[in-house]
Amino acid sequence: RAVGNALEVIECVDVLKGEGPADLIEVSIELTARMLVLGGAAPDRAAAEQKARAAIASGAGLERLRRIIEIQGGDPRVVDDYRRLPSVPGRHLVKAPRGGYLTALDAELVGRASVQLGAGRDRAEDPVDPAVGIMVLAKPGDRVSAGDAILELHYRDAGRRDAALALALRAVVIGDEAPVAGSVLVGEVR
Repeated sequence: RAVGNALEVIECVDVLKGEGPADLIEVSIELTARMLVLGGAAPDRAAAEQKARAAIASGAGLERLRRIIEIQGGDPRVVDDYRRLPSVPGRHLVKAPRGGYLTALDAELVGRASVQLGAGRDRAEDPVDPAVGIMVLAKPGDRVSAGDAILELHYRDAGRRDAALALALRAVVIGDEAPVAGSVLVGEVR
């Protein structure tokens, strides 16, 4: 649900606390399980999944992140106090223009909007602002009413916010019918 450095870190820490979005937790468990099998740390997918879930439930995964942050010279207290991460005071909600179902949320346009905010680069020499970004508040398939918040832009500069807003508004598609729910994992490359 998070786009932008500090927002993504918070979301990842929430997953390690077992508090993140359910679909992100499931994708994280699946990818972790596959890596454990590939790395020989688990004999099969079921054992690997059990090991990944145990690392979250016991707090071992979160503790490992704390140690990694500290070893790399960061402040491990960010795991417990998100106020230690960069943030911006500016927030702008992108709202549903009408009622219906969120049938699509164009990830490319959301990504380009985050670049406009300063969360990413158009060119290698462009600076990145780790505090700006976008939170996805509704996902495809959700029923929304006119005025419901779909995205939340975290911005530092009003001009950049306005440029990002133009893209973000185009990313939101509201329809009358609920979209067919798909799997979070759509394929595998071998």
